[in-house]
Amino acid sequence: MGFGQHSLRWNWQSPSGGGWSSCFHKKKKGKFFVSGSRDRTLKVWSIEGISLDSQVVKKLETKALVLAHDKDINSLAVAPNDAYVCSGSQDRTACVWRLPELVLVVKLVGHKRGIWSVEFSRFDLCVITASADKTIRLWSIADGSCLKTFEGHTASVLRASFISRGTQFVSCGADGLLKLWTVKTNECIATYDQHEDKVWAFAIGQKTEMLATGGSDARIKLWHDNTAAEKEEAFQKKEENILKVQELENVVLDADYTKAIKIAFELRIPQKLLEVLSEIHSFWFFKGRKRQKIS
Repeated sequence: MGFGQHSLRWNWQSPSGGGWSSCFHKKKKGKFFVSGSRDRTLKVWSIEGISLDSQVVKKLETKALVLAHDKDINSLAVAPNDAYVCSGSQDRTACVWRLPELVLVVKLVGHKRGIWSVEFSRFDLCVITASADKTIRLWSIADGSCLKTFEGHTASVLRASFISRGTQFVSCGADGLLKLWTVKTNECIATYDQHEDKVWAFAIGQKTEMLATGGSDARIKLWHDNTAAEKEEAFQKKEENILKVQELENVVLDADYTKAIKIAFELRIPQKLLEVLSEIHSFWFFKGRKRQKIS
């Protein structure tokens, strides 16, 4: 593994089954990383005392080791407080382990096929998992219960990650789709189809305004969150409509019905157009009656 200008800083011995997934500590003071393998084991590695300025290659030793699953470990995630690690496996289960001892806390059972992605929420005691069974699940760390199941992908879901302070998440899959979900309502509120093949991975910016996706179509795509701009546009449109409604009322009072009809059409509010037509009908009706009385 390397840092900086790709120079080697330390060397760690891969498990016999070959490395498959790894993740680092989240806190600045953390000094470890966790690896998972095709040999079904989890290992915690210490990087205490490792300096990025050192030119000496150091061999790392494991702090903890556990036979974690019955099949390959596909994904790992360390909790924001560095207290837990979650492993997702081809055996259809995910497990939460206490660090650094790798003591099993809870086993998450419910997916019908292998799990490709796991992630802790930064704001709640829960884990999100993405599976080859085409679903995403939200789990309680406290008791291992499945809180919610999200369906909508037509093939394996390869990644899921929280955004918007945990109120939403994005997912990508083998169907080539990127989806945006709302946790509270279980709804998929947007689907984006810009890749021509599986979307294997994505990376979210720190402020969640930018998103990068990578797919089997050999394309990396950058996405920008336009939510704030769309809200501002909607607010401005609402303000414009309020002014137009006021203008409509003024031209009706001035009996400028041609302009009134034009504004009513622009507003696209059938009720307002009906009110204008009723006003015109009343105007000509009473005007006609006056003429009859005069004659």
